[in-house]
Order: sequence, then C-alpha cells, then structure tokens
Amino acid sequence: MTRAAPPMLRSIIAMLLLLLVGTSAAAPGDEGITTSYGFAVFGELKYPEGFTHFDYANPDAPKGGSYRYAAPGSFDSFNTYALTGTPAFAAIYLFDSLMTRSQDEPASYYGLIAETISYPPDLSWVEFRLRPEARWHDGRPITVEDAIFTTNLFKNYKHPVFGRSAANVVRIEKTGPRSLRYHLAEKNNRQLVATVGQTAILPRHYFEGRDLSAPTLDMPVGSGPYRIGRYSAGRWLELHRVPDYWGKDIPVNKGRWNFDIVRHDYYRDATVINEAFLAGDVDLRTEMNATRWRYEATLAPFRNGTIVRDAVDYESAAFIQQLWMNMRRPFFQDRRVREAIDLAYDYEWLQRILLQGPHGRLRSYFSNTDYAAEGPPTPGELALLEPYRAQLPPEVFSGPPPFPVGGDRASQRRNLLRAAALLKEAGYPVRDGRLTDPKTGRPVVLEIVISNPVLERQIGLFRQNLARLGIEANIRIVDAAQSRFVAREADFDFMMGVPFPLLLFPQPGYDLLGTLGSEGAARPGSLNIGGISDPVVDALLMKAISSQDRPTTVDAMRAADRVLLANRYAILFYHLYPAPIGQLPISYWDRFGRPDAEPTHNFPALTMDHWWIDAAKDRRVQQARGRRG
Repeated sequence: MTRAAPPMLRSIIAMLLLLLVGTSAAAPGDEGITTSYGFAVFGELKYPEGFTHFDYANPDAPKGGSYRYAAPGSFDSFNTYALTGTPAFAAIYLFDSLMTRSQDEPASYYGLIAETISYPPDLSWVEFRLRPEARWHDGRPITVEDAIFTTNLFKNYKHPVFGRSAANVVRIEKTGPRSLRYHLAEKNNRQLVATVGQTAILPRHYFEGRDLSAPTLDMPVGSGPYRIGRYSAGRWLELHRVPDYWGKDIPVNKGRWNFDIVRHDYYRDATVINEAFLAGDVDLRTEMNATRWRYEATLAPFRNGTIVRDAVDYESAAFIQQLWMNMRRPFFQDRRVREAIDLAYDYEWLQRILLQGPHGRLRSYFSNTDYAAEGPPTPGELALLEPYRAQLPPEVFSGPPPFPVGGDRASQRRNLLRAAALLKEAGYPVRDGRLTDPKTGRPVVLEIVISNPVLERQIGLFRQNLARLGIEANIRIVDAAQSRFVAREADFDFMMGVPFPLLLFPQPGYDLLGTLGSEGAARPGSLNIGGISDPVVDALLMKAISSQDRPTTVDAMRAADRVLLANRYAILFYHLYPAPIGQLPISYWDRFGRPDAEPTHNFPALTMDHWWIDAAKDRRVQQARGRRG
C-alpha cells in the first residue's frame, strides 16, 4: 500500500492552525489586548500557564540510542520549499516555528520560538515576543529580522502551499528588540492568526541570496532538535540530535526528541520494507496489510515477544486515500459520468477477497472528525445549503449519497446496468462495444496512474468492470523512487490517479482552499489533485474558515462534505490501516520505553519523538537479533 510522501508532507507543513485562549493580564495602556502563552481552537487550552511538559512526554526519559524508520520513495533535496525535486522527510524537523501544536488536543498551540502572543479583540494584528535563548545551530540568535525576512521571502514566492500564509500578511513590523507585529489581511479571522503562528522561521543569513525554489543537498542552518548528519542521496539519511539545542528544556520539548540518531531509510516498495523490518533493520512499522499477519504470528520474534503488535487510538482525521477523477479532463465534467465510474468500483469484493482485514471504507472527506456528514442535514447545514439549492444535486438535501454496494455478481450487474444508463444519458454511445466520445468519435480510454504495484491488483476488478461498460482502462505504474509520480501529480498529467494519501487537520484553515477549493485547481504543484473547482464548495469552506464559533464551523464543513460526496469527484477508498477508523496498528521491536499516554493526534512515526531507548529491553532485542547492543 502507499505510504505518506512529499505531497502529504507539504500538506502537513502547510495545514497547522491555531486560535485564542489562555490569557494573562494586559499591560497598562493595553486594555483589550490579550497576551497569552498559547492558543486553542474554540475552547480552553488543556495545559495551564507554567506547565512543565506534555502528558505524552516523559520528562525523565533518557537520551541516547537510535531509531530507524523506513518508507518507499527517494529524496534529492533538503529544501522542503523547492518547487521541484523530492525533499527528504527529515527536512520538516530542521526549522522551529513561532508556536507548536500539542498532539493530545485537536488544535491547541503553545509558544516555541515565541514566548508570548498578543492580539486585539478584532484580531487585526498579532504580535509575538521571541525567546531570548532561541538560537540557530551555528550559534547565532533567532531574531525579529529573521522572522520579517521569512514572511517577505514567501510573500514574493509563488509556491502553491507556502505562499498562502505570507499572502495573508498585509504588513509586518518590528515593535521591539525581540517582538514583531503581523498586520493581517482580514479582521476577526482567527485562522489568519493561526496561520501566522505556525510559521517556520528561516535564517536570513543562510537563505538571503539563495534560490528558494531550487532543490539542493546543501545542509541548511536549522534551529530544531535535529540537524542533518550522514546521508546517501536517495537511499538514507540520519538526523543527529543537537546536544545543545536551545529549546530542549522548554515545556513543549521537555521529555521529547530522545534519540541521538533518527535514521530514515528509503526503499522502492513496501514489500522490501516489510522484509527489512522482520530482519531487524527497521524498528517500527505502521501496519497497512493484514494478509501477512497469520504467517508472521508463527515467526520467532512475534512468538517470543521481541516484536510487539499494538493499536494506538487516534482522534485526528483519517488519511484521505481515493481514486481521483481529474476534473481538468472534459470526460469527467459531467456528474453522471463520475457517478457511473464510481458504480464500477466494488469495495465489498475488494474487502472480502484481497484486503482480509478490518479496513473501514471512508464515507467522508473528513472521516473520524466532527465534520463528517451523517444522516439528513441539520437546520444549521440547511441554512447554509439553501442559497445554492439550484446548483446542487437533490440528494445533498436528504442525506449523504449512498455508496454502491457490491460483493457478488448480482450486485455488480445491477451497478453496471445503472452505470451504463448514466453514460448513455450523458451522451456517450457504445459503438462496436466501445464507449465513444460523441465530439471526437474516438473510444474513451482512461489511464489510471498509481505509484505502488500493490494497488494494481486492487484496481483489477475495477478495470474489468470498466471494460464491461466499454471503457478501456490502462494502469500505469510509475516509479515513486525516481519521483516520476510526484512530477506527474504536480502537473496533473493523468486521467485518474491514486496519489499519496492526504491528511487534513482537524481544524479547517486556508490549506483546504488549496486542497479542495478552486484556488488550487489550476495551480501546478497544489494539493488539489482532482481539480475540484466548485463555487459552492469554495463558499462553504470559506464560511468554515472565517466562522467565529464552532457550531457554524461544523455545519459549514458538513455541508461542504455533502456537496463533495454528491458530486462524486473521487472514488473513496478504505481506511489506510487494517483496523477500525480511529485506530493505528503498529508493530515494533520491543527495545523502547513508552509514556503512559500516547498522543491522540497524528502519531509521530517518522521520529517517535516521545519514546526512548529502554536499555534492558534493547539488550534483549539485540541478543535476539544476534547482535551486540
């Protein structure tokens, strides 16, 4: 199965959002100005002022040892912000941001580089005071000038993801030796404050005069808990812990970032990764395939407990994995065509014959969140949808559209008959057994682009069903290790495609406009893979983003979900993991110490920053592996 890759990483960096709470007394003359140590979304911060560490971090965790993780793909750059190339996963850990999110709250943020945040009642600006101890890895202080440089750099940088944040800043000014104020494009828009608060600050003395759009393997000057160590381009790299990291003792970091070395190994496909894990060359595996579990249960490491299989509960949104229909192509402009294609996908057969695990089917773009549409629309949703009634399919107003139900020949035949009728109604005749484009007279041919050979078998029945409708479908497997799929995806060079899974964070923000809104549809490199350009979706997303209260946000997001589902822009697949939605199955070599509580939002498999090496367990595992500790 596919694993998270650069597009998902770009979305992760771009999508972190925050809001008000946890106030302290205003200074004299600043009546009405809130000064706080953190923001929360529509509620209270979990952690009080003066907290010492997150609950999922052990402040007494020992430092040392190594953690090794693997994923399919490759890398040719340490520059996350480049317009081309494939950045290393590790690049997102090089630069600290003004604030950072706790992983056991939906969207609460606490000071990192910034020790305080201030703002007026109308949120027309936001001001940060930087910590005096904040330093770059070369020892220079992180300054207000660095923050101003970063914003101005991105304001002039036409990147589909990272330019969005800076575009919302009208003006930025230095207000003190360690403070700066961002004047925002809109008042009373908490998401703008959120976007600015998650800005990663770049070092002016390193990036000034450099081409930010170009991939590079030059090691940047960072500020985070790790720096790039040894590496082999495209194959592996090591993150080395910075012993004198400036932020190691502040509350948001206490007890975290415990491994001396975090190593990322890249492989061509998931099968090789699994073999590397069983051989002890990979420490942890997020489970995506249940078919091998029965066999693996007979292996010695599983029988004697040196490999542990567990499930971690999570409350964040499920990864979106689907087969996108490229709306930029004329064939998919008609909703009836898209519904017909959807009817050809038989999830029940796939679940029974191939998956063989408790993969739940995704029935929402926002699964495992409050924003998933369920049942008939609420009064609040109807009030938002009613102005667009003439533009929307009728089922939007009755409930989420039913998913095709298959699993046997009778249901497949029923679905295909309905699909054939829809295609005929849309004006596509069948001539000599081939569905024909009425404008060109040519047979309809679909190319389905995938990056993981495992998906080829899963799409096999779908391809057969399309053939029964007279549609020739060719599956093209592109080499993710050489980044060709990423390039095709960025240029939208496909008819249908299964991109890397996308992750939408629990608090809606401007990232959604680039992922599901019109502004990303025509922008190369955006996360709007399917080319969705729907004015109703745009309006509902903006309502959710700009809302001042959570009930309105929930209503707007559920209404947007209904519109997206009814318009059949993609064939929703299944839960990425062989577990109920809300659980992440993992297997790991039992050499680690774990805190009593796990983070419930976005389990950090890339770094496992809240785990540590347990010396006694590690010796046992190394002996079982036949190695010295």
